Amino acid sequence: MPKLMDYMISPYPIRIIDPKVESSRLRLKSIRIGQAGHLPGRTLYRSGVVFEHWALVYIVSGGGSYSENGGKEQQVREGSLFFFRPGCSYSFGPPPGGYWDEYYINFGGSRVTEWIETGMIAGGTVCQANTVQGLTSLFEEVLGLMDGGAPGDADRAALKLEEMLLECSLNIQGNNRILQGDNMPHIRDALRACIYEEPELPGIAADLHISMSTLRRTVRRSSGYPLHEYIHRLKMAEAKHLLLNTPLQVQEIAGMLHYRDPFYFSRLFKRCMGISPQKCRNNV
Repeated sequence: MPKLMDYMISPYPIRIIDPKVESSRLRLKSIRIGQAGHLPGRTLYRSGVVFEHWALVYIVSGGGSYSENGGKEQQVREGSLFFFRPGCSYSFGPPPGGYWDEYYINFGGSRVTEWIETGMIAGGTVCQANTVQGLTSLFEEVLGLMDGGAPGDADRAALKLEEMLLECSLNIQGNNRILQGDNMPHIRDALRACIYEEPELPGIAADLHISMSTLRRTVRRSSGYPLHEYIHRLKMAEAKHLLLNTPLQVQEIAGMLHYRDPFYFSRLFKRCMGISPQKCRNNV
């Protein structure tokens, strides 16, 4: 191994790719990738570093630690993923005598606000992304696209970054739900099973061994809708299926789904589906 000076990142060749396209040449204005890189065998530990941009960091192998704004030191290991966010202070890197193999992508743009609001990105927490298939290859694709210097490739790299963030957030959130014992799949099945009747919600909660407050909270967290609105939407999805696949009249479908007032049913269907029941059937 070559002799490593204190200021060096790694004893191995590293890749750091800066943008090669002026921002006015890009078609995707809401996502901008800045610097991206691969640091194999990183040995440098940094303390109290403040970044100007968001960054996605993925550790392929090795390990170390990460903390944000002087908070709790979190362990980093193979498959760890975390973010740097602008204006925050970070201490991170492998321990003395250790290393980690790191990919990173700096990014910005107006779309970041949406990513934050939907939970696709968040600072301060180390997550495990082992279940995300081909993540190293996705980073390599972004680096390759950014290195080419073509405006179209820079735009493709931005879309690839969003794909990576979406897959990571879905996998990580899914794993967290499993670890926390989330009952949403069972709740969904139980509610779907009583679409053609008035759901007896306390009984459903009891069968799932959860409280009514947990039932409401789980549905809201998973779907974004209050419990009764979620039930309405399940029923409207079934109503659409019946409209498209049976000769049943709107009034008959309303009655089957326990809506006594067909006019209320039609208003509810239009609110949920964006189209009236009759137009839904006629527009096929």
